[in-house]
Amino acid sequence: MKKSIKTPVVFLDRDGVLIKRAELTWKKSQLELQDGVVDFIKFLNKNNILVIVITNQPVVARGLITERGVKELHEILQKRLKQRGAYIDRFYFCPHHPNATLPKYRKKCDCRKPKIGMYKQVARDFSIDFKKSFTIGDMTQDILAGKRAKTKTILFLKGHGGKDGKYKVKPHRQANNFREVFKFFKKYEFS
Repeated sequence: MKKSIKTPVVFLDRDGVLIKRAELTWKKSQLELQDGVVDFIKFLNKNNILVIVITNQPVVARGLITERGVKELHEILQKRLKQRGAYIDRFYFCPHHPNATLPKYRKKCDCRKPKIGMYKQVARDFSIDFKKSFTIGDMTQDILAGKRAKTKTILFLKGHGGKDGKYKVKPHRQANNFREVFKFFKKYEFS
């Protein structure tokens, strides 16, 4: 059996990290890319580092948008990135919430961060080296999920900036903006 080469990944949260809006997002007009994120993603693309978005989307569970609607928002983001020479390798989202308005989505699932079901799905879809990978998120649930998945973590101080206070967890690093993230990654050795 041929051994596949495992690749590092940068896992990005969507709301508050990839896009500026940190609150519930369900409209095209709410999709404004975070300052500096395009150049950062271009750098990762050029260096063969996978860029994966993993995001909780309770807007589906609340009936504000359908799963198809979330996918359409992701297609819009992908189109905007591609127009600027960057791309996301894949988007994953959890539509569930334990207190969902819609009974179909009311459950405690394995995919909702801080659980790591989405990371496990990525591992089924790609050959991943989690120890060389990073999770960048603006909430403590993102950092806890990243740590549980054995990635390094960066708390992004835009969006919620870790002030949600849901979990007591310390990130490996913090960054005020994507200029700081980019500066760190330009010096980081993934090998």
